[in-house]
Amino acid sequence: MTLVDVAKAADVDPSTVSRVLRDDPRTKATPETRDRIRRAAERLGYVANATARSLAVRSTSTIGLLIPNVSGFIYADIIRGASDAARDLGYVLVVADGSELGHAGDAVRRLVLEGRVDGLLLASGTVTDNVAQDLVGEAGNIVVLNRQIGGRGPRIIEDDEFGMVLGMQELISYGHTRIACLAGPPNVDTSRRRIKGYRRALREAGLPFHAGLVVHAGFDEADGYQGMQVLLRKSPPPTAVAAASLAAAVGAMAASRDAGLGIPSDVSIVAFHDAPLANYLTPPLTTIAMPLQELGRQAVEMLHRRLIGEPGPLLVKVEEPAPVLVRRKSVAVPSR
Repeated sequence: MTLVDVAKAADVDPSTVSRVLRDDPRTKATPETRDRIRRAAERLGYVANATARSLAVRSTSTIGLLIPNVSGFIYADIIRGASDAARDLGYVLVVADGSELGHAGDAVRRLVLEGRVDGLLLASGTVTDNVAQDLVGEAGNIVVLNRQIGGRGPRIIEDDEFGMVLGMQELISYGHTRIACLAGPPNVDTSRRRIKGYRRALREAGLPFHAGLVVHAGFDEADGYQGMQVLLRKSPPPTAVAAASLAAAVGAMAASRDAGLGIPSDVSIVAFHDAPLANYLTPPLTTIAMPLQELGRQAVEMLHRRLIGEPGPLLVKVEEPAPVLVRRKSVAVPSR
């Protein structure tokens, strides 16, 4: 069934059908005519031809979301929030795995600059800050998630500093004073904000900061494992660890067990970000739940405003809902 078939069934001009079915605000059809058109389209099983529409209006009604790795623990919530908001605004969300793209900067340019998507949510760490800045400057329809790129272009972040403060306060409340931080790479904005929260919590508790207790590594399990091995060689080793990612905390738990240590009897661990997996670890892992669905939702709304030419802030911090500590069984009083 075509748009012309619907027009004949509703006894109107095809252009009127087109405007009504895409909710064009310039449509002057009466409510009765609109109802007649929609009933005819439903009765005939009409489905709009997205390719033809995109050629006509130069819009794909599609936005992309580029993430570092689709298997990452935290990205399901971001995708869910972004997908819900995209659907509500009339877009289709396409998720791209940055780890599979090779030269991610070139792939992003193809997606955006060649018009394959109307805009892009950029959450991938595989795209360097320099490339991200170039892309924002070239395309203008990119929003960067939970990362800042030198103050240029629209970006939306979580309150990572406060989230890490919550995790540290939990460890300090149990009497830990020698607390290490498994931080992410030192040149990554999210790592810097989480370390800032780590240092702030120590300062507010009157505890000294020891640079040797901060180990910079990546955010995945292998990085956490190797970073924990470094920490356990310290003399004395820390009694507690705040990990800057859930995956790194999983690796840290494995390294502790391999070293013959019990959790939390010998070392307590708190992880940044939460996922259902944390309930099924041994022991269940205490985490900091961040508003990831809200981050995805607001990112889509931010991108939509840019696509329709509506003004808005260049930097948005998601503060509601606030980060929440999810208390499980990986924290106890220090044994020594």
